[in-house]
Amino acid sequence: MSLPPPDDSWYVRPPDLPGRASVGTVVLRRGGGEWQVAVVVEPGDYRQLPKGGLEPGETHEQALHRELREEAGLTAVRLVADLGVLERQNSARTRWQVTRYFLGVTGEVGVTPLEPGFRLEWHPLNAAPPLFWPEQGRLVARVRQNLAGGEYGLA
Repeated sequence: MSLPPPDDSWYVRPPDLPGRASVGTVVLRRGGGEWQVAVVVEPGDYRQLPKGGLEPGETHEQALHRELREEAGLTAVRLVADLGVLERQNSARTRWQVTRYFLGVTGEVGVTPLEPGFRLEWHPLNAAPPLFWPEQGRLVARVRQNLAGGEYGLA
């Protein structure tokens, strides 16, 4: 399935579009003396942040750790900040995604993701590639700016 580049229409909720709670994260690690950001590449070469829906009975944190293992092959991510909620239509335009994002740090490189066709890339935070979803790119830029300003308590 090939998706068109998202435009403003993805961020308008049509009447009667059911909601779906989801979770995502900006994952950072130190590499080569600088912060690097985790980017998941889904089939079709869609670069985005690790994210996914909550299963029945899961907390946001439980879902986040499950999704990190499934999509990024990461199992030891420490959450350091709640980055807030972003909303949009899902890629099939069948659900209204209400995604709570977190900031996490890890020392891992990652192993092969459980999700077929997914792969993890690490990029310098100051040179992160364009992400498919514009709101995710803006979130990474905000984390970069806040980190440079001393927020999050990370050295």
